[in-house]
Amino acid sequence: MMHLKSFGERMVLDQLSQQREQNWQSLWNRGLVSLYIILYFLDGVTRYKHIVSALLYITAITYIVKHRGAIITLFKNNLTTALLVFLAAIIYSIIISIDPGYSVDKAANSVFEKLVVIALIIPIVLFNESKEDVARTFIYALIIAIIPLAIADLFQYIDEYHRGIMPFTRFEHKYKSDALIFMSPALLYLWTLKGYRNKAIFFALGIITALMIIGTMQRGTWLAILVMSVVWAIVKREWKLPALALAAVALFFTASHHYDPGHFAKLFNKMQQTSSSGRYGNGTQGSAVDLIMENPVKGYGFGDDIFYRVYNERIKDYPQWIFKKAIGPHNLTLATWYAAGIFGLVALWYLLISLGREAVRGYQRSDEVIRNAWLTLGLILLGNLIVRGAFETVNISNLGVLLGIALALRAKQKQV
Repeated sequence: MMHLKSFGERMVLDQLSQQREQNWQSLWNRGLVSLYIILYFLDGVTRYKHIVSALLYITAITYIVKHRGAIITLFKNNLTTALLVFLAAIIYSIIISIDPGYSVDKAANSVFEKLVVIALIIPIVLFNESKEDVARTFIYALIIAIIPLAIADLFQYIDEYHRGIMPFTRFEHKYKSDALIFMSPALLYLWTLKGYRNKAIFFALGIITALMIIGTMQRGTWLAILVMSVVWAIVKREWKLPALALAAVALFFTASHHYDPGHFAKLFNKMQQTSSSGRYGNGTQGSAVDLIMENPVKGYGFGDDIFYRVYNERIKDYPQWIFKKAIGPHNLTLATWYAAGIFGLVALWYLLISLGREAVRGYQRSDEVIRNAWLTLGLILLGNLIVRGAFETVNISNLGVLLGIALALRAKQKQV
């Protein structure tokens, strides 16, 4: 009898020990992915980004060794195929590049590491987590990321003020556009939660985020966030928040105009401007089309500098071009088509459409926080890669986190 009792106690202790180990392992997995997302858009923390990335790699390799069979099943899907096709297009663009060495250097960080490797590592690290935890990790990491970004933004404004630069008068904050497009739809999730504390946090972070969005002075960013917000409101059938947001924005601009219209002149000009800022016709996108049409099938090679070199060499043949020195195509589709020809164009949109389809299907087949994670992912794809991508050459590496979370969520839902 004593032996049975002792045996039972050992089993209970073993179960508790195993549960504690699983809890710590889960915390480690979700913590690493959260830190990667939080640090992704921050400048000046490269050392910490490298540390987190290295820990992600080590953790992923460990899981591959231990659970190779289970992990392989994570990538048996169309989304992985689309990613590999895009990778093949980038490799092709390096092979045909007018400067392959430069193209390899550019692709190594932005595509091979931040896009492909991260897209594959995130689902591996999260493969043992529940779909609810994967969804929460994604949404809350983006919400928390607002705080360090806002602190960095504030210190930048303070430094600029000491140098005689007033807020909302320069374009030095536009580099935060991608981050704000990622974080805005995640923040909207807080509005859907019950409780005064959640609403208070939402309004506090919402005001901070809105000021940062205005401070980017980028109409493409404003349009992207507006489109995401409208789609969110339609999907959620939520009209109170859009009404409050419109009222708040109107109040801000009315008060700003009465306070000092001269100080906000550049901001008001951006709001009222209806021209394309030299993008079409013989502007940035028009000139990119001219160069693409000279070599539409093959392409020129991957990397911004490849475009700059060819543009600056050919400017003498196109006196009608507005810009006498290259500043880029300002369009994600054109940039990819220019780099990798028709192959790159097809590969890019195959990847974007595949990810968008997964987001829609995931939203339809899930509920609660998982559904909101799919919605957030889809809105970011729409706002950052499609809407803003129509006006700027968006970093293709931004797809890495989205693909990684999509693969992780998809694998978990498939198991159910």
